[in-house]
Amino acid sequence: MNFWSKKLVIGLVSGAVIMTGTIIPFAAQAAESNGVGGPGYGMHQRNCDSDKLARNLADTFGVTKEAVLKYQQQGVRMKDLKRASFLAKASGKSLEEVMAAKTFTNTWKDVAQVLGVTKENMKTTRQDITSGQLEKTLNISKKTSLELMQQGYHSRDIAVANELANNTGKSLSDILSMRRINNTWKDVAQNLGVGNDTYKQDLQAVRAAFPHKGMYRHQYDQNGNCF
Repeated sequence: MNFWSKKLVIGLVSGAVIMTGTIIPFAAQAAESNGVGGPGYGMHQRNCDSDKLARNLADTFGVTKEAVLKYQQQGVRMKDLKRASFLAKASGKSLEEVMAAKTFTNTWKDVAQVLGVTKENMKTTRQDITSGQLEKTLNISKKTSLELMQQGYHSRDIAVANELANNTGKSLSDILSMRRINNTWKDVAQNLGVGNDTYKQDLQAVRAAFPHKGMYRHQYDQNGNCF
């Protein structure tokens, strides 16, 4: 599409919105205005396997892989699909229902409100996802990690404590009680007699359990506050 054709389409779309008072669905807008997902999307697609990304979202959030692939093909950015998938899990809605609520004129926070997703829902959902990841990668039972997070322990502290517990034969709760405001996990490891090399291996295992650190970091904080 050349420059003038693109300007014409934009003008027609804007006019349609003004005249009818309706909003074109977010996915359709993304495909129309961004070509294939906006700046950098083509590079992103070359560097990532769409099928693998879709499968990861499906496994993590309980959405369907087919729905994720459909929106990828329509040009929806991965960060938007992650947010939509999170809200789908938090609200119990399908990905299609969440995407239907998103337009270029509202925010994901607006979508969350429309879907009735509260901060508590977000916090619970985040903890559920994280506990599943801890069970899958570090063999910490989901029930145990959920209980600890509900007590206020951070997921990464649980992960480090679990590795040190495995090295020393002490219980996870005993290890967690050794971590205080005036010491570090390295201090705890030294007090337990865990060598530096072993401690470094523990940290590597913990990092492997959180490969997508940025997935939630700028979208949902530890308390579930959104965006």
